[in-house]
Amino acid sequence: MPDDVAEATRSYGDALTPSSIVVDETKLLRSHVGKALLHSPRVRRMLDTGSFAHGTAVAGRSRLDCLVVLEGPRPRSLAKALDTLRAALVEGAGSTGAPASALGVFASRPENGDSLVIDRPGTAGLRLIPSYGATGGGAGAGASAGEVETVWVPDAAHHWAPHLPGSRELLLSRIDDDGALRALIRLLIAWKHEQGVGISSYYLETIALRQALQQRSFSLLWDVCWVWERLANDGLVPLPDLTSPTGTQRVLPKASLGRSIEEQFAVERAASTARAAINAYMDGDTEQVARCLRALFGPGFPAVTD
Repeated sequence: MPDDVAEATRSYGDALTPSSIVVDETKLLRSHVGKALLHSPRVRRMLDTGSFAHGTAVAGRSRLDCLVVLEGPRPRSLAKALDTLRAALVEGAGSTGAPASALGVFASRPENGDSLVIDRPGTAGLRLIPSYGATGGGAGAGASAGEVETVWVPDAAHHWAPHLPGSRELLLSRIDDDGALRALIRLLIAWKHEQGVGISSYYLETIALRQALQQRSFSLLWDVCWVWERLANDGLVPLPDLTSPTGTQRVLPKASLGRSIEEQFAVERAASTARAAINAYMDGDTEQVARCLRALFGPGFPAVTD
């Protein structure tokens, strides 16, 4: 039975991965929208980030996140940055001579007060996040040739935070030699969406990275259980960003402590359910294992057989 449980968990994780067709169509949408944006003098560059860039995207849930680095100094108001990004979309599409509707530009909509979303059938969609070069100034400022500049991005509390694009992918490539860490992150993101939990995906990724650096993967079932049990014991406290430019930046689970407390029950329930699955696993009770895992991840979790 242990091999069956492990295989079911791996199979579920593989099923969560976006198909190559969706990935290709999403990249094409990104190319079209990127070309439009870069025609606007308001836009300096675009950088891919998030779960698609990190190889942890969940099919039907994750969008391709793009940092749109805007010209000039960052404003205090995130709303003003979104207005600038929205204007750049319209402005850029008009400059290309291509039909704006074909690019999905006018179908953009705000989401979470920190980004614009472009959804297109057959794609994962795009999430455009306004950002600014850390040094301000003209194109290319803050970065030498071949380097990636530090940029300011909105965090979970909608405050500007320094971010080094590509640093997460680099760390993942160095420590995730067998794909177990990315599989763990994908399971945590899938749980978040299935349960409607509002914890930041970046925070969950940070939790998984911390665990991987402290202990090698033993089993995906044990890995997710240990993550939830630690979160249940420690609380959803801000964590050091392991890949921040300063080394002191904190990652927030949600916008405020009060809102983090609202999610604590979901974490504690996940911890107890995962522990129940492990206990059933040890007892050879495949039906109980399946019930627990479907309670965590939804009815799409595959059957566990003797």
